Amino acid sequence: MRRVWVIAAAVATPFFARADDPRPFHFAHEISPLLVKQGCASAECHGAATGQAGFKLSLFAMNPAADFAALTQELDGRRIDLARPEASLLLRKPTRQLKHEGGRIFKKGSTDYEALLGWIRRGALFTADKPGRLARLWLEPRDGGFAAVAEFRLAKRLAKRDVTRLTMFSSTDESIALVHDDGSVTRRAPGEAWIIARYAGHNARAVLRQSFNEDPPDEAPPAHPIDAAWLAGLESLGLRPGAEADATVLARRLHIDLVGRPPTPDELDTFLALPPAKSLARTADRLMRSEAFARVFADHYRRWLELPEARGEKDFEKPQNTKLRRYLLEAVRQNKSLPQLARDILGRGEAAGFVSRHNDPRDRAEYVGRTLLGLSLGCARCHDHPMDRWQQREHLAFSAHFADARPDPGGGMMAGKLFLPGTGKAVQPALLRLGPAAPPPGDALVWSILDGGHDQFGRNVANRFFGILVGKHLVDAPDDHRLSNPAIHGALLDAVVREFGRTGGDPRELIRAIVTSRVYALASEPRAGQPLATDPAARYLARREARPLTPAQFKRAVESVIGDALPHAPPPESPLARQLYVLNSGLIRDGLAKPGNAVAAIGDFVSGPDDQLRALFRLVLSRDPRPGEAEAFLPTLEKQGTGGLRDLAFALMAGREFGSLR
Repeated sequence: MRRVWVIAAAVATPFFARADDPRPFHFAHEISPLLVKQGCASAECHGAATGQAGFKLSLFAMNPAADFAALTQELDGRRIDLARPEASLLLRKPTRQLKHEGGRIFKKGSTDYEALLGWIRRGALFTADKPGRLARLWLEPRDGGFAAVAEFRLAKRLAKRDVTRLTMFSSTDESIALVHDDGSVTRRAPGEAWIIARYAGHNARAVLRQSFNEDPPDEAPPAHPIDAAWLAGLESLGLRPGAEADATVLARRLHIDLVGRPPTPDELDTFLALPPAKSLARTADRLMRSEAFARVFADHYRRWLELPEARGEKDFEKPQNTKLRRYLLEAVRQNKSLPQLARDILGRGEAAGFVSRHNDPRDRAEYVGRTLLGLSLGCARCHDHPMDRWQQREHLAFSAHFADARPDPGGGMMAGKLFLPGTGKAVQPALLRLGPAAPPPGDALVWSILDGGHDQFGRNVANRFFGILVGKHLVDAPDDHRLSNPAIHGALLDAVVREFGRTGGDPRELIRAIVTSRVYALASEPRAGQPLATDPAARYLARREARPLTPAQFKRAVESVIGDALPHAPPPESPLARQLYVLNSGLIRDGLAKPGNAVAAIGDFVSGPDDQLRALFRLVLSRDPRPGEAEAFLPTLEKQGTGGLRDLAFALMAGREFGSLR
């Protein structure tokens, strides 16, 4: 079957210099990108913290001025020979005319060699002829691949230029599409891959899709806005959506997701008695009014906001952390809107402790970036971020907002100050460049996080809630929304963000929107003959993936079956350690030995092996036994009675199905 490739990218017009214009030059636009593309400025070479062989460049050539000085001035400028340009060390070492630990970088006479030689012949200048400012970069489809086009802001006009030769290209998935140094692409398999381009500190991306050529389903367009975006994404890849999960699977899934435990047999009956079109919504509404829901989602909030569990925290942290955990529990109980939660965290009340737990203003800035915006700013603490927009000076300026207040000589307190390390100069606070709007009067920091002409807070929250409920973040990792880490379903994430905005950031309404979608209700069974490791349906959300219960969910599930709390700790995260713990710790066995537990009650109050087996399966696995299971287990119950019932309960709870969320 013919494969179809779709290339999505902005289209640019070629750059033509005016006839009377001199050729502008900037070291940062011509030489720095060359040093990056050839690997000279990488962490493994001269971009390392201490450089290599006495020669240091900035990492990824993010500091062109420092690199220019290192090449032209350091050690009396011995790396550049203006009198005899061909004799310059900068040319002789990478061509192996002299010993070079980095090996041969390029050949004499190559394009890169001639570019460096020409620069030295022209006097090894930093700038010439008003080169302008690099404003943006994008990718233009061309000849089965891409050309990188840069736009420069000159004194009176904009100019476009093809910078493909100086651009670093990479693919987010080389098994689908391999991109070469010249921007050409080798297409390898169906699926989606993003081509990432980096030039002079700017990044651009474009998506490649190759269809799996599955026939689209013959069905009416979905009314649910999340499903409409999801199905459009699958259609663009030529994938058919999977089947919906069985009602008993959905009942168990929803209860574990929202209240951390399987449904009781009565709750299961109630769910199954509801009309299928309303069962998820009505059950979710009921569960979200419960104390169990508040405790489960307060724990999700705790992990999102990087607050430690009570077990194992340091003694000096306990008083403040206990207050913060209590605040989160009350926030979920009261259904506090998520924007208000962020305002509290950025304010001066009790919730401000989430930020003030971190002593250094830079740590606080990075924390706010990770948790409230889903942005990893940490790289820019030491150097300009190589794969994102953030520069070191922006990191410092944003951090200055989080400096502790200091006494005002006139009385009271005034804004804190952050001082540049090593210089003692005060850093002027500045907001992150997230949107085009200018801050209004008032709290500019809060405005910049929650509004500011962007939707980054909403994207961060929508992605996190989707990951909690569906088991797969659309942007992974959730604290790393950047150009070079695109969502697996961009339109789907946009749809969830719109639902977040429509509800005003109401967490229960956002949860309701997700759990009533068809993508939430998908079955997790793979298609026949499809290897799990390479199943595109799971990768692109055409079906759900089964996932293990978290340690807390597993313990609560056992307690739900037993009908009582247990003193044991939750099992470990490691699959092998968990299995050993389940078999040997007594978590299940001691629970089954407790007088009056729910399994023992089946033996006492349910007559007949057939009904006992059905009651046990509904209690433990939230479903009826299958014919083969009944045939295998009924003889044991008939012979061993209550003892056989307890042994079978242990086997079911120690098995894979009980310990996973399908």
